[in-house]
Amino acid sequence: MENFNEFYHNENTTETQKGNESFTQSSTVILSPTEKEIPPIPPKNNRPPLRARVIVVLCIVCSLLGGLVSTGSYALYQHYKSSDKDLETTPINPSVNNPETLNTSTSSKNNSSGDVTINVENVTSPATAVAKKVSPSIVGIRVTTVTNYGPYGDYESSGEGSGIVYTSDGYIITNYHVVKNMLTSSGEKNPNSTLTVYLNQDTSKEYTGTVIGYDQSADLAVIKINATALTPIEIGDSDSINVGDIAIAIGNPGGLDYMGSTSQGIISGLNRMIQTEGSYENLKLIQTDAAINPGNSGGALCDVNGKLIGVNSVKLVQTGYEGMGFAIPVNDAVKICDDIIQNGSSSGVYLGLEFNENFTAAVLQKQGYPVGIVVSDVASNSPAEAAGFETDDILTSFNGSEITSTADLINAKKSCKSGDTVYAKVYRLSLERNGFIQKWVGNYVDLTITFE
Repeated sequence: MENFNEFYHNENTTETQKGNESFTQSSTVILSPTEKEIPPIPPKNNRPPLRARVIVVLCIVCSLLGGLVSTGSYALYQHYKSSDKDLETTPINPSVNNPETLNTSTSSKNNSSGDVTINVENVTSPATAVAKKVSPSIVGIRVTTVTNYGPYGDYESSGEGSGIVYTSDGYIITNYHVVKNMLTSSGEKNPNSTLTVYLNQDTSKEYTGTVIGYDQSADLAVIKINATALTPIEIGDSDSINVGDIAIAIGNPGGLDYMGSTSQGIISGLNRMIQTEGSYENLKLIQTDAAINPGNSGGALCDVNGKLIGVNSVKLVQTGYEGMGFAIPVNDAVKICDDIIQNGSSSGVYLGLEFNENFTAAVLQKQGYPVGIVVSDVASNSPAEAAGFETDDILTSFNGSEITSTADLINAKKSCKSGDTVYAKVYRLSLERNGFIQKWVGNYVDLTITFE
């Protein structure tokens, strides 16, 4: 600012000297030794103060710039208006013809400038039409489990999530973790759990659901309700989406009280690799910043045309980071769910065991036991009871396969069918007494299982 003031002062002085020659000549005087130097009186300066002049100049500059911008904008408008007839128009949402919803089109020039024009009429956003189109295909799911605590009585707990209508005759896609409590730890039907489905259009009517099958590693499951004339969702193509595309999530965040909620964001990333509780091991997920919260699991991630591009599945939250939402790509989900529908339940034959998943392989090793899964309950009149399984047995092998987790057992059971006989090995602890001394001793026991 000092340089500017100095420059302005020099310019002002030069201008004054050039514009007032008489003042310049009369201000140069030779005095005799006896005369006193009397400074000349400068003429009255009628110019405004420096600050006022600066403000005036800035106002003039701003006015000129505003005029240039307005002129340029008008010229650009006239240019594009005159060239509209050369543009190829593709509808964003051709399936929505209701004038109360979306009437959107994109226009683009196929040249190096990449000019794009988007015309939106009669709606506030594309999400308006997508929500109206997709909401009838979203359902609410509630799983209720009754647990007996002996003398303390029964305790009822429930969990809620979302589902997607896949076919008009009642097949519904959801996440495995949404219906997990419908199954025992060995992947079989839990007799103490019930599954209830609610349609978006009529939440007062309940449908009893059945788990047809699931893929735990992909966090996907298919359930079936006895209903017809449902509205199946339109399937999109997850291989054709790009980072930056609009993404709209529809589901039930917070449970059935917020059924059919819609949130909008973009595709933040593709081919993301994550792993939680053994899931998503072989899947590359879609990352989005559209809000995905508890209850959204199993809901739909759609493109701007209301087509399904992903199954909402998980939200990662870390301290200091905004939550990131992930969805299973629809191309992967459709393949897995079609296979489940065609081949039935992936849980295979009924064994009748439950396991304590707190005793992981690492915990057992640390305590000096063999790696396996710890039996917590043996169902009455089950093949497992007939084979001689006992509570606290450590199952180490099944049908020739090493067992280190419940997922290993589920995979090993897939090859079994009714009438098969297989062999299992367990590590069993027994208490030995020698007088006043007693100790736990472990031994391996071979068991023979015949499936009904």
